[in-house]
Amino acid sequence: MTEHTEVDNSDSVIDAWAIFCLILIAVGTAVFWVSGQ
Repeated sequence: MTEHTEVDNSDSVIDAWAIFCLILIAVGTAVFWVSGQ
């Protein structure tokens, strides 16, 4: 049960990082696109 909890915890950390990276990419793309115009 402890191992299962650790797996769930790392999954949420990975999900959080994935969302964070997507936001950074979206913001970076928006800034690049606006500054390119």
